[in-house]
Amino acid sequence: MSKLNFITILFIGFLDYLGIALVYPIFSAMLFDLNYPIISYESSPAYRGALLGILIGLTPLTQFFSAPLLGAISDLKGRKKTLIYGTFVGFIGYGLAILGVSMHSLPLLFLYRILLGIASGTVSVAQAMIADISTENNKALRFSLFSTSLGLGFTVGPFLGGKLADASLSSWCGYATPFVAASMMSLTSLMIVAWKFPETRKVSSHVTFNFMGSINNIRKVFLWCQLRWLFLATFAFAFGWSFFNEFIPVLLRERFHFTLSDIGNYYAYGGAWYAFSSGVIAALILKYFPPERIAVKALIGCAACMLMFLVVQDQQSIWFILPPLMLCLSFTYPTTAAMASNRAGIENQGEVLGVYQSVTGCAMGLSPFLIGSAIGMYPALTAIGGAMAMLLAGLAFWKGSQPAEANLSLVKDK
Repeated sequence: MSKLNFITILFIGFLDYLGIALVYPIFSAMLFDLNYPIISYESSPAYRGALLGILIGLTPLTQFFSAPLLGAISDLKGRKKTLIYGTFVGFIGYGLAILGVSMHSLPLLFLYRILLGIASGTVSVAQAMIADISTENNKALRFSLFSTSLGLGFTVGPFLGGKLADASLSSWCGYATPFVAASMMSLTSLMIVAWKFPETRKVSSHVTFNFMGSINNIRKVFLWCQLRWLFLATFAFAFGWSFFNEFIPVLLRERFHFTLSDIGNYYAYGGAWYAFSSGVIAALILKYFPPERIAVKALIGCAACMLMFLVVQDQQSIWFILPPLMLCLSFTYPTTAAMASNRAGIENQGEVLGVYQSVTGCAMGLSPFLIGSAIGMYPALTAIGGAMAMLLAGLAFWKGSQPAEANLSLVKDK
């Protein structure tokens, strides 16, 4: 039954990221499209980049607040109920996005990104579900396979999104079409959770959710030395990856003349290599080597691959850089999540993994807010800044990977 539940979690993750990634390639094209009237024709590249940064950053910043709270609620109220509520919020968000694109309304798109951030906080609930049904020995492997399912969704999603948004391919294609498809993916995921998925955590009926108590426990997690360094590494890594991955379409359009379909192909190709690397190579290596011995080397490799985008001169070279970049990336997410989980107590899995997801969301939200305008003027900064943040993450990760003296134990407020 544990294996069946785990497979169900993988499928839910695949559908969720398929829905998210369907719309991923279109934001830079939409805001830098001079013929699309969502912003005025005279707007400068800096202004367009700033709006792109806000649009991208709202989701992870909202996730910063939602992930630890949803994780804590799932510890007290159960995983299934929390996952259902979060997925439903995402479905509503996609509906607002369809209206926003159709009405050329940035405020509605901003609201959609906020609701999607709330829904994205359920990733910590899914990770807690995996922790519920896993042992310490197979946890890193299962987190790696979970990353594979997300990668597969991110492989299919951008490819379909790039095609569905390209009006030159069909009369019914356009910027709104990927959002329609994403809403269907979200609804499918919601039905699977509500109908088929069992509760993985036993919940006492007399326990109530204490909002201030949860906030206090989150503060304790940050103050714990071993997690503090690990979270700093996670923040730097997520900041760097957002710096690079969210704005790489601007560089690809400016330097290599990528079309909207080309950008969709780029994300799909990268996602395919990420899924393969996570599910095959990383899964195999994590059987024999602990995550602490792998992560720093992988982060250095990510930095080197990012800088290669500034060295190569032709579009064809991009397809040779992506495989090693995705291989290095495939070792980072599962290893950091497994280390955070291993340093938590059994009763705090949802809360600690929620804080872990919150740190990731904060970094990925601040990055586009801070650098969106600069990237609009100097697209090459996306590779330089991403590489520098990866190297900083490697340094902090090395410090945080020192053996923990004891598992985390939080004192619950009554």
